[in-house]
Amino acid sequence: MENRRFYWIFTVAVVALGVFGTYEYFKARAYRQSLEDTYNRAFFELTDYVDDIDTLLAKGMMATSAGEMATISQKLSVQASAAKACLAQLPITEVQLDKTEKFLSQVGDYTYTLSQSLIDKKTITEDEYENLTSLGTYASTLNQSLGDLSQQVYSGRLRFGENANVSLQKVAYAESSDPFSAIEKEFGEYPSLIYDGPFSEHIENMQPKMLENEREITRDEAVAKIVKFFGTAKDKVTYISETENSVMNSYMFRISDSGKETTVSITKKGGHIVYFLMNRRVREEKLTVEDAILKAQEYLKQKGFESMQSSYYEKTGGVATVNFAYKQNNVICYSDLIKVKVALDDGEVVGMEANGYIMNHTKRDIRTPALTKQEARGHISSRLSIDTVNIALIPKDSKREVLCYEFKGTSAGRNFLVYINAETGDEEDIQILIESPDGVLTI
Repeated sequence: MENRRFYWIFTVAVVALGVFGTYEYFKARAYRQSLEDTYNRAFFELTDYVDDIDTLLAKGMMATSAGEMATISQKLSVQASAAKACLAQLPITEVQLDKTEKFLSQVGDYTYTLSQSLIDKKTITEDEYENLTSLGTYASTLNQSLGDLSQQVYSGRLRFGENANVSLQKVAYAESSDPFSAIEKEFGEYPSLIYDGPFSEHIENMQPKMLENEREITRDEAVAKIVKFFGTAKDKVTYISETENSVMNSYMFRISDSGKETTVSITKKGGHIVYFLMNRRVREEKLTVEDAILKAQEYLKQKGFESMQSSYYEKTGGVATVNFAYKQNNVICYSDLIKVKVALDDGEVVGMEANGYIMNHTKRDIRTPALTKQEARGHISSRLSIDTVNIALIPKDSKREVLCYEFKGTSAGRNFLVYINAETGDEEDIQILIESPDGVLTI
């Protein structure tokens, strides 16, 4: 009787195990198939978007009106963004596609810049047409290459995700071990595009202006600068790490003093504080934001940052973060940005971030505005009730600075900042001021 019961239990277990194994097998196969379908859909959509980019660039070569070029550039931006999204979904992260991605980033951005030139009554130069022709050539080549790969996918010679159960970053190929690397190589002579846009080559190669003539300091020299800046003892400073091959190489240290820990980043060139952040609990809020702004202003002056003007702030977790911009001869330089964090329990400065200041701060040659304040006001909408007017250098997406009149005013219950080019009278930017108990920010 015992034997029968044992065999019955054993049989049930074997059957159950078999059913479970079969279920898991089909579940895994369905997962792999679903994954491959996702990859295939992303690939074919990528192919369609690149085909559209190729066509739109060809049309762009024929466009002479601002309206048509603006329409083409808008469509190119949409198609290029969608193509980048599809490329990111493919399991090819082991292959470096930097130049392919750069092409997709620049193609819509560059044509948008050309459309803005036409809107400003400028003409497209021969060099710009040559760049457009070059972009069109690379688009055609990429389109042809993806078309060839599409044929391999249709025929089953190229499959994505075949080894997905092993690694989602592997791609199984029957004929070519690395077709996407071949595509990347076709961008070997891809031109450097310098233009007034956020993906321009010059932005990638920008160096911190404040560090141009500075020498590189040693780790010990960095510690000495930290000791002086924070007024702490040398034995309280501990080395953590350092960054290399970045725009702003730096040392990282930790200060452990009086039961508080502060993380500090300091540039290797010149030894300037990039940021610091103190890790401490903020208790009951006793200070107002206005108190915090004054504390932050005093702190910056004490640390050698002169002529800094507060602009916006944000309050969270009992800490007020105040933005400051450098002011040269009454001109606000918004690129030279420093953020200061002030604890609202006792006014202690618990953090600072000076990346924007280090990247952009320099003595500028600021010309006298071609337009008077009154002339610039004539370019403002009559629906804006103006409260204050400043003059400022504002950064464009390309990091180029533009001298503007900054008009702050209200309309329909909202606060606005309108920037009018002080040379041309063009409307450079419009910001909405969002004011709440937790801060003043712009969108």
